[in-house]
Amino acid sequence: MIVLGINENHNATAAIIKDGEVLYAASEERITRLKNDVGYPFQTIEHALRETGLAALDIDYVAYTTASPLNPIDFKIKRITTFKISDYVREMHEYWKPLLLENKPSSFWDNIVKEARFQGIKNQYYDFNFLDKTPKKQWGDSFNRERIRLTTEQLGIAPEKIVFQNHHLCHASFAYHASGINKAKPAAVVTADGWGDGENATIWLAKDGKLEKVHGTAMCNLARIYRYITLLLGMKPFEHEYKVMGLAPYAKDYIMEPAYTIFKETLVVDGIDFKWHNKPSDLYFYFREKLEGMRFDGIAAGLQKWTDELVVEWMTNILERLRVDSLAYSGGLSMNVKTNQAIAGIPRLKHFFVPPSGGDESTAIGVAYSICTQQGIVTKPLAHGYLGYELSDIEIKTLIEKYQIKQSYKVIDNVSTDEIVELLTHNKIIARCVGKMEFGARALGNRSILCNPSHYDNVGLINEKIKFRDFWMPFTPSILDYRADDYLVNPKHISSPYMTIAFDTTPLAREHLAAAIHPADFTARPQIVTQDANAEYYGLIKKFEEKTGIGALLNTSLNLHGEPIVRNAEDAWHTFTNSGLDALLLNKTLIVKL
Repeated sequence: MIVLGINENHNATAAIIKDGEVLYAASEERITRLKNDVGYPFQTIEHALRETGLAALDIDYVAYTTASPLNPIDFKIKRITTFKISDYVREMHEYWKPLLLENKPSSFWDNIVKEARFQGIKNQYYDFNFLDKTPKKQWGDSFNRERIRLTTEQLGIAPEKIVFQNHHLCHASFAYHASGINKAKPAAVVTADGWGDGENATIWLAKDGKLEKVHGTAMCNLARIYRYITLLLGMKPFEHEYKVMGLAPYAKDYIMEPAYTIFKETLVVDGIDFKWHNKPSDLYFYFREKLEGMRFDGIAAGLQKWTDELVVEWMTNILERLRVDSLAYSGGLSMNVKTNQAIAGIPRLKHFFVPPSGGDESTAIGVAYSICTQQGIVTKPLAHGYLGYELSDIEIKTLIEKYQIKQSYKVIDNVSTDEIVELLTHNKIIARCVGKMEFGARALGNRSILCNPSHYDNVGLINEKIKFRDFWMPFTPSILDYRADDYLVNPKHISSPYMTIAFDTTPLAREHLAAAIHPADFTARPQIVTQDANAEYYGLIKKFEEKTGIGALLNTSLNLHGEPIVRNAEDAWHTFTNSGLDALLLNKTLIVKL
């Protein structure tokens, strides 16, 4: 059985599962080059069929990831894709403030949808004519019909094959079925995010490959508060929450404490749910007033500490209530690797899995998993995260000829691992664009920037000349599996193949991985690399270890700041020529700046 899963929300994504196994998953942003692109992933669906060798008529089900009607205005203007920080601030003042604090109607959305910059948006496949022909209360149902029309038109399949699934069921299905957790043993599956189908968190009991919903709530407001604090700190919601998390460890306790106290007075855990201790009037202006005058790093630190404490208390209660010691966790809040580190420390917890990229992009896989289980298909866990576009040697050859690269650069065909390692040991920074693209927000070696992790100066070098990003943001180490205990404090031996959990590090790590761990608290969000998952990348790190004694490489995603991770040779060349990278590896072809 073949299922095509589709997520249209932030990071629109398509995934294909065949007989319970994920064959392909990628986000539309990688093709359109629009960060967090939203809408119908038309081009990704086309590429997914091409890459898997399937025809549209082979598809048994097309499954959408949200059962309740979506707001078509968000998609007409591609809000999450197009909105700037100033737009989100304006939304607070012109929409939410009148609505929540002044009990007044707002014409914000009526006005903004008419602005010139939102007309003629590229890669827009929906027909929004129904907005002018139907009353607002019917827009959701009309948009659902448009989604079905578009799908049948592209794929030529019957509308009866198109189904819609609950948002949090999709998150839970991804967390559970992608995991290697023993399916014969009961486990907790938890989802938490900003919002979806009327809830922002759900709890499930999983056993024998099936999910039973235990609880759902609209009171888990942590992700929403984190989003609005991101905006209050002058960063972009839905995108820069990770920057707030990265900033948090820099604050001293006395700087953090006032903000922490403010947060602690609001939301509290109530068994396996949440409740307000002191309910804020809203989640933006309330905190803006309360936090006024406090330092930015203290606000970030207070928010992070409070989030960690609440989630640990909540998860502890869940594990005790369900009488389990295994947990799979997904949803936008699961992207917080520092909170995940705190969860991993829960005494009762023995087995913990956080899948790659728990944001809404992952629901495209989750919804396909869900349909499989409903049809009695036994699902297969993810063996690795390399699920996207595969770089071909033909496009590399075409690229070299197109830009006459050999006239201005040193080009080494059939480059050996020894030659690459030689550059790394001489502290050169190399972009690696090889084989299949990773799914999700983390580069796992195939679309990565790599360098020697022991040279701390590489942090500033990459931030300033290559990534052009904030100075405080840490990088990550890709660590050989048998060296993990040398570098990570991980007494439970929790698996971390996808950079989704942070760990404290050892004294040796602070020497060998100085540039690849957080400089303030010395934690790392590692990719533990196995030979089975990626033999070529594993071999490269192993060869580097033979030369240096260091069993890891510094790894950060191959992209310029604010751009999606690169997809193909053209994207990699763009990044290479617009940054301070020393070399670019395209499969077996190495391009070196002279």
